[in-house]
Amino acid sequence: MADSSQIQSGNRSPTVSVGLPVHNGGRFLAQALDSILGQSLQDIEVIISDNASTDDSAAICRAYSSRDPRIRYIHQVKNLGAARNWNFVAEQAQGKYFKWSSANDFCAKTMLEKCVAAMEADPSIVLCHGKTCLVEEETNAQMEYDRDIALTDASPIERFKTLCLKLALNNAQNGIIRHDALKRTRLEGLYPHGDLALMAELALQGKFVLLPEILFYRRMGPESFSSLLTSDQLQEFIDPHSKLRPGFNRLRLHLDYFSMMGSARIGLREKLRGLTFVVHNAFWDKALIWAELRNGMRRRAD
Repeated sequence: MADSSQIQSGNRSPTVSVGLPVHNGGRFLAQALDSILGQSLQDIEVIISDNASTDDSAAICRAYSSRDPRIRYIHQVKNLGAARNWNFVAEQAQGKYFKWSSANDFCAKTMLEKCVAAMEADPSIVLCHGKTCLVEEETNAQMEYDRDIALTDASPIERFKTLCLKLALNNAQNGIIRHDALKRTRLEGLYPHGDLALMAELALQGKFVLLPEILFYRRMGPESFSSLLTSDQLQEFIDPHSKLRPGFNRLRLHLDYFSMMGSARIGLREKLRGLTFVVHNAFWDKALIWAELRNGMRRRAD
């Protein structure tokens, strides 16, 4: 169950819904909120889901929501896990566009305005983001990230293939997403790499556009970069209620690729091309899949 300290009134939908899931993110939370609330595009709602935090996150959220009516603050009474909490804020959204915002990260003041303008001009775009600057957690040292991707091919399968083969850090998920397209996905899978499955579903629906300037600042460090966790810690972080032990994540991802390709709203020829790629992609990944399966079986035996 969750209790909401504030529900936005009125029937008019905002241009952008910003979903901010947080769990013990008090260290950088105020900066993250200032970054969103200070955007040049002001027609927004901010949905904060506090995932049973035990630090000062709740106090910070309540203070901000008491003075800005655009904020809808929801306190979860038990830890949903990161993936369910990220999905929760998306399910609450009312805007034409949606953005996930991490409690650790921040954005350039014009991020929403520039991304929305690009998407308003081209309905074929389902996701728009700017370049990323990586920010070291302790020193605040900054470095431009040069591997953000654009997916602008007219073919859904070419976009899907490019994403599967080239996506490294999933910075694109913090871009602006067309809400109607997001609602047609299964949202984020409840396992490590479940975010990649979501991105692949979006790529099948439309283009990803990368704007040429830095608009997203992503913190990197033990408190803010989940990939630094062990496999057990990562599974606990993503879904603490899972009955499956870590060890089957690559297989689950490839099964999700196969399932989404089968149900994709694309022509039969494109679908067959996509299914062929999914099978080949799983074959190329077989060493990692078998390694995870062996580790998973060993854990069960223990």
